Amino acid sequence: MPILWRYLLSHYLRVFFFCSIAFIAILLTMRLNEIAHFATLGAEGIYIILFTLYQIPYILPIAIPIACLISAVLLIKRLSDTHELTALRASGISISSILTPILFAASIVTLGNLYITSELATNSHLSAGMLKSELRALNPLLLLNNKHLMRLKGYYVDTLGVSQSGENAADVLIGIPNKNSGRITLLISKNLQATPFVFAGKEIALISTLPNKNAETEEQFDQLIVENIAHAATTIQDFSQMVQKKVWTLNNDHLKLPLLLTRIADERHNLQQAIETGKSVGDQKQIQRNLNRAYSEIIRRISLGFSAFTFTLMGASFGVGISRNSSNRGLIYLIILTLLFLVGYFTAKGIEHLLIASSLLYLIPHVVIIFASLWTLKRATKGIE
Repeated sequence: MPILWRYLLSHYLRVFFFCSIAFIAILLTMRLNEIAHFATLGAEGIYIILFTLYQIPYILPIAIPIACLISAVLLIKRLSDTHELTALRASGISISSILTPILFAASIVTLGNLYITSELATNSHLSAGMLKSELRALNPLLLLNNKHLMRLKGYYVDTLGVSQSGENAADVLIGIPNKNSGRITLLISKNLQATPFVFAGKEIALISTLPNKNAETEEQFDQLIVENIAHAATTIQDFSQMVQKKVWTLNNDHLKLPLLLTRIADERHNLQQAIETGKSVGDQKQIQRNLNRAYSEIIRRISLGFSAFTFTLMGASFGVGISRNSSNRGLIYLIILTLLFLVGYFTAKGIEHLLIASSLLYLIPHVVIIFASLWTLKRATKGIE
């Protein structure tokens, strides 16, 4: 390997490594709220560490491009400020030859970022969700406090007294839908306690209904049943199976690429069947939206993975300084183009069901950044500021 390559790569990769660690720490700090919420579920230390580690592959696809940008800017800016760039060009080495080792390293990083985005990040996101779900299933009181899950099941839960997260709750009111009678069963308990194996309640009042099927009139009145129970207990596993909704919803960002392609094939088959069987326009549009989201997810992964190369090219191009007087104009352009990419990326995530619009928002910033970078390099090569 030429000395110039070793020199440039060593500086680029060293800064890239430390920037990646710094951004991982910053992004983990931003997710402390989610990690703290997981810790309040009563998880042991090893599970908290495992849940935290699952966050790293999920935030790496964002941290890596930013680290590439900073590494390229600092390296080329330092070469310009110390006049090493001028010396290299005076010795007959072109700017493109100087940037070749940096862009080569960025290409390798891009391949790794594509793999992390499509495989590792999706798997870690799914594993973190499953770990959280399993932990909730082990603790009934935490399961009852999961408002989103209770709404999915049609349950109503409210704690009127003092409670300790995951341990006990006082004056609990639970409304449970009865699928057989189409009515609601009301359970009131003075105290509920959860141990590692048993879920117990004291001073329980259970109010349910019994349909009056023998009524001769058209209006049938329910018979009210009231049961008072001094103490009742059940195993943790039985209660969790009774309450928890055993329906898994896998989002597109939970699926590795082969599984995502399988989902696309299934949605295309469903759409074809819906058209052939004459289903309603609303059903066909819903299937088409699901298909658009799957295609948009693939484009999102490509855009995020390729951003490592795009950001390196942008940082190297706008970091070149050929003027005797220092200027912040290149830094301003960097900030504007980076914001353009981030705004387009997060906007596209919100409109994934619109395939054309989301695809353009994912891809156009790359085209703009590459064009602006090459245009800047061409001007620098000609000696134009």
